[in-house]
Amino acid sequence: MVGSVVKFEIESPKRPENQDHVFVTLDAGVSSLLVLSLNTLSFRNRMAGHDARIRVGTWRLHREKLPLRGVYPLDSFDYEAAELLGDITYGVMERTEVEDFFAQQCATCHLVEAWGIPYHRSQPGLHQIHSRRASCGVPQDLRGLDGAVRFYFKEGKISELVLLKFCGQ
Repeated sequence: MVGSVVKFEIESPKRPENQDHVFVTLDAGVSSLLVLSLNTLSFRNRMAGHDARIRVGTWRLHREKLPLRGVYPLDSFDYEAAELLGDITYGVMERTEVEDFFAQQCATCHLVEAWGIPYHRSQPGLHQIHSRRASCGVPQDLRGLDGAVRFYFKEGKISELVLLKFCGQ
């Protein structure tokens, strides 16, 4: 999915302890707006007694041109392949740090490209925009189904690929 940011929103559930996402609404040039659901912590790891913080990895890339807005199928996306190609450094972040990071990226980018699993809540969009390998709190090990988000910036023809991992990945 590729689109421009229309809205950035921090999740505000009825129970504050359940806050674990930000939502990015995109205009991808299709019939309706689409929403990215980005994790800011791992609720499942926390419930299992493990570290709930997210490990955020970034890879800055020079780009020649922007991708076209729209929704496109992708057969596979795997962090292992990206990590072999680029110098990706991961840092552990608290929930509010991840919220601030995504807010800044969304405020300054020209376009967003995301890979994930289609879903539909109040609007269609993507979720599971993170590593799908086994973690401390989730034993299921899914290969080739990772999700990620890439921000494109006008200045300097730079893009930044953002990879999200949980405890044990």
